[in-house]
This record gives sequence, C-alpha cells and structure tokens, in this order.
Amino acid sequence: LRLSAAYFISLAWTLPVAIFIGQNPRWANVLTPIFEVAASVPATALFPLVVFVVIRATGSMDLAAVILVLTGMQWYLLFNLIAGMKSIPNDLMEAMRSYGLKGWRYWRRVILPGLFPSLITGSITAWGGGWNALIIAEYVVYAGVTYTAFGVGALLDQATYQSGDSAMILLSLLSMIAAISILNRAVWRPLFQLATRRFR
Repeated sequence: LRLSAAYFISLAWTLPVAIFIGQNPRWANVLTPIFEVAASVPATALFPLVVFVVIRATGSMDLAAVILVLTGMQWYLLFNLIAGMKSIPNDLMEAMRSYGLKGWRYWRRVILPGLFPSLITGSITAWGGGWNALIIAEYVVYAGVTYTAFGVGALLDQATYQSGDSAMILLSLLSMIAAISILNRAVWRPLFQLATRRFR
C-alpha cells in the first residue's frame, strides 16, 4: 500500500511535468538541471529531515514512510517520461496538430502511446527504487529515538538490528522476493510486452 501510494503520487506530478518539459524546450533547459541536482541528493540523506518534520507536524510514521518511499521512486519516473517525450518525433506531433487532432484525441493518439514504453520502464525502475527505500523508510532512528511503521521493511530491520532473529530475516527477505516476483510476472512483464509489441 505504501509503495502504491508513493507510485501514484509520483505519477501524478511527474507525468504532467514531463509532458510540459517535452513540449517546451526553453523550460526544459531551466527545469532539467534543477531536477538533476535534486535527484543527485541521496534519498536516505533526506530521511531524518522528513521524519522530523512529518512526525512533528502530523505524528504519523505511515505518512512519513510514504514520503520517504516517494523520494526513492519519483526521479526514475520523471527522467524516463522526459526521455519518452523527447522520443516522440516532432514531425508526428506537428502533423497531428495540422490535421486538427487536439484535446483528448491528441493525447490518446499521440502523447500517451508515445509515452507508454517509457512509462513502463520508469515504473519498473521506480518500484525497484521504492522497495529499496521501503526497507529504510519503515524503520528510522533519529536523535536516539526509533520510529517504525509496521511492514516488511520494519520487520527486516528489527530482526537485523534489534533481535538478531535469523529466521525473521530469512522470512522477511523471502516475502519481499515473492511479492516482487509476483508483481513482475503478473503486472510489469505483460505491460512491458504490450509496450514493446504495440507501442514500439
């Protein structure tokens, strides 16, 4: 649930921003370097600050965990979507406009099919980054206080750093492997095959 929430929040802002950047070269020259600098900051470096601000403001470690996972996902989506926008030939976009294709039809016929392969590639890598962030996001030590949000990441961290429970470490890892394998086979592989077959 945390990964899904972070993914849809990431998608909600990266998709329109990538389309805007792809259609406005001047803004692309301004915004792309800013995003590249922001993306170069390790997500884990932001964790103590996010926990401090969010816990103090809301008292919710669940919200903090979603925000922390978001920092590990969003840049994969953004840069893949920007690359997808740049890969759509300008001639094609101009031709569609000259034929009067606009609004939803323009999006459905040109923008979304052109972005679909990059969206799937960005989504797969974003979820990979999200799983990595999740392990740390559910168990954060700040100023000598441990903050946890119940989940597989917290179980793994507690078993590793507190109890030394090797059985729980193994079970946590196996459950993550199982979840990732099922998602890859049931969701990402069919979507990737669709992208390569239909929208190449």
